Amino acid sequence: MCVLIHVNMDMNYYCSTKFTDLQVHVQGRLLYNCCKAYPERVNIEWLEANPGKLFHTDTMLEDRKLMLEDKSCVSCHHGCYKYEEQGLSSTRLANKTKEFISNAEAPLKSLTISLSTDCNLTCAYCSPEWSTSWQKDIEKNGNYELTDFKIKNDNFAKLWSKIKQKPRSTESKFFDLLLKEISLAKNLESIIILGGEPLLHNQLEIFLDQIGDKKISIVTGLGVSLSRLSHLLKKIKGKKIKFHVSGETTGSFFEFLRYGISWKDFLTKVKMISDAGFEISFISTMSNISLFDFTNFYNTFHESYNIEINPMSERAFLMPHVIDDRSKDDFIRTSKKYENTKTFQNILGYLTTDVNEIDRSNLGNYVKQFSSRRSIDINFLPEHFRKWCNLS
Repeated sequence: MCVLIHVNMDMNYYCSTKFTDLQVHVQGRLLYNCCKAYPERVNIEWLEANPGKLFHTDTMLEDRKLMLEDKSCVSCHHGCYKYEEQGLSSTRLANKTKEFISNAEAPLKSLTISLSTDCNLTCAYCSPEWSTSWQKDIEKNGNYELTDFKIKNDNFAKLWSKIKQKPRSTESKFFDLLLKEISLAKNLESIIILGGEPLLHNQLEIFLDQIGDKKISIVTGLGVSLSRLSHLLKKIKGKKIKFHVSGETTGSFFEFLRYGISWKDFLTKVKMISDAGFEISFISTMSNISLFDFTNFYNTFHESYNIEINPMSERAFLMPHVIDDRSKDDFIRTSKKYENTKTFQNILGYLTTDVNEIDRSNLGNYVKQFSSRRSIDINFLPEHFRKWCNLS
């Protein structure tokens, strides 16, 4: 059942993405009725008895009906509403359109699939839910303990780490049912493939052959060897696949935020994909630490590639506004020539919220724990910022 929660009378709770998009976490048999929604777990027996209903579970239908009544529901409060009620940005607001769908049983248009959590990177924004390297970090070093916030392995992560890749993903009964659901979704326009790191998945090529002529995108941090990437690019040559590459900073900032890949290797791999004839765009997660170097990243790529910004939301202490005033002023100054672009106007809008002391304290504690576990020298961060969040 979808439970009613706190209602802000000044908010409009509708979101068209809830009526068109579905994200599936294959290992956990989890459904997210948009990328930020709280997940529900698939009942295999129910899905077998109700083919074609993966996008129309009882919970999803109830959520959409509440939205059409301009009411809040739990699954959307998890990823968007709770931030908006604090005056913060959210993915819902960042991607809002004028489209209005009134049919709770509208057909699925965009499907995002996480094949597995296998990943060689421990990006600073990520978590054990999406990365085996994060799971290993916590197994070795323990939980991240912050004020009112903890990063830990759940029971599923512990179980999956002991099972080989194929049995826990593409050889599962649920995966077979998912392929059937794709074939039944006649209005499905696009499929987005996530990880972990999808380029690590041994069955990726086979999966790409199985899903037909849909518009296909792969979201990647490029956390694979050069030889593996080269092999894959040769195997999928001629397919209409777009690569959405994760990145938002350069040099030491990049190697901190996207820990596990060097900036030099990243540039080499971007060029390999481009030279192989595939379309590339960048997905840039906008956090406080991103602000220090995003303008350099933008200068490097914006003339040749599209750059889509994704505001940090899952960890309040990494949101862009959780930063000292001098750093905000420095960002405004260094990005001045782009101030009239939509990208930078959106970022500047993120900076208007006041900082609370819990987020400032959590930021310092998190950066300290994250860097010490990886023996990272954080002196590349500005001294005034390090002092502000008690890092020096």
